[in-house]
Amino acid sequence: MAEITPNDFINFFKYYKDEKHQQEAVLELYRSLDLTSKDESAEWITTYRTKPEPVATKGICTPKLMEQLTGHKASSFDSVFVNDCNRLFADTGFDKHLEPMQMLMANMMHETCNFVYMKEIASGADYNGRADLGNTSPGDGEKYKGAGVLQLTGKYNYSQLAEGINDPKVMDGVDYVSNTYPFTSARIWIEENDLLNICLTEGFDACCLKINGGWNGYEDRLTKYCECRAYMV
Repeated sequence: MAEITPNDFINFFKYYKDEKHQQEAVLELYRSLDLTSKDESAEWITTYRTKPEPVATKGICTPKLMEQLTGHKASSFDSVFVNDCNRLFADTGFDKHLEPMQMLMANMMHETCNFVYMKEIASGADYNGRADLGNTSPGDGEKYKGAGVLQLTGKYNYSQLAEGINDPKVMDGVDYVSNTYPFTSARIWIEENDLLNICLTEGFDACCLKINGGWNGYEDRLTKYCECRAYMV
């Protein structure tokens, strides 16, 4: 009989989706554990519940830079936030091109009112029944409303992100995504719309047009672009 390896065991939980047969299997595992393993102070339980401090990601984004750009105190921007910003720039190739980074940052600042609104203000109820967004179940509209700097919206787009970054918890919905992936939530859209190439070849106005689909808030975007050019150096 083949032996189950540690990685095999981890995979049982990696792909856990709360289905009935999986619940029954976990209950069977629970029944087979000794009493020490079930104690609240058991080492595996405390390890599981203790979230490690995020590792700093190198990049242009720092709490100090965010303070300079937005006027909000540097302490308002934690390591999860700045790390995810740097991750987005690195994953999409923007980190290798200063001016496109400035263009994208300016637009993200505008879309979120200087990173104040990281999820859609509206309830999301209007998205219920939107099959084009993958919202086929009751409550999908509220659960998968706009999240992050470019407002990732809809169950289908959330599922694309979950698959793209290999994190099934993305499907927990808007609160998880806006808190954990405030910037990475925009990655799939940026890649699919070839935004870096647009910035490199067509410039700031084309970047704004691609993101907004029009010219709403153009003056504010331009003002923020000037700020980005002054501080992102």
